[in-house]
Amino acid sequence: MRNAPRIIVATAAAFALALGGAATAYAAHDTNPSDRVASYSYSLDAIQPADVPGSGASGTTRVKALPNGKIQVTVEAWGLSPNLPHAMHLHGVPGDQADLGCPGPAAAGDDGVVSVVDGIPFYGSILTSLTWTGDTSPSSALALDRFAMSDADGYLYYQRTFTDIPGYTDAGTVQVVVHGIDFDGDGAYAFNADDPFSSRPSSLGAGIPLEATVPVLCGGIAN
Repeated sequence: MRNAPRIIVATAAAFALALGGAATAYAAHDTNPSDRVASYSYSLDAIQPADVPGSGASGTTRVKALPNGKIQVTVEAWGLSPNLPHAMHLHGVPGDQADLGCPGPAAAGDDGVVSVVDGIPFYGSILTSLTWTGDTSPSSALALDRFAMSDADGYLYYQRTFTDIPGYTDAGTVQVVVHGIDFDGDGAYAFNADDPFSSRPSSLGAGIPLEATVPVLCGGIAN
């Protein structure tokens, strides 16, 4: 029987600080599909270059604005690293700054990987942490014990209805970003000095494994 995965959980506060706080205003979209319910569905597309191990995931997401200030977010993904939690967030760009949507493989740095920092100029900072339970602020950005887990086949399903998300204004102005790739397939987000990808630290800090924070899927406005 497979042992429970060893998960390296980075400091959520440091993760949130590196990404910056959420602003209170975001670029508007043209129209809502309904006066009462605004629903936006997007594909979740792979971010990483094809030669990055574990990069070939796919998925869909729906962000729905319900009456009384409630927001429902649904995420369904396939091909993720199995049996591991995957940090997920709503991202957005403040004010009049152009929202460039989701990065693709061309956004990879010299190391050949699209890191968290590489993605920020595209999709902006964290608005909401898509945890299963508890706090949803950027402070929970990497609270891996409260994010949805993929199953043994790499499938993940998530749905949660939120009320009064701070800094959030519109279901049509955000990106959903899914993180986490177990590059070496050892069942953990951890450093492995013998693997060319798992040996690398996150762009957020030398003590955080790249595996835990690397973005794998993104979908939303301006795709």
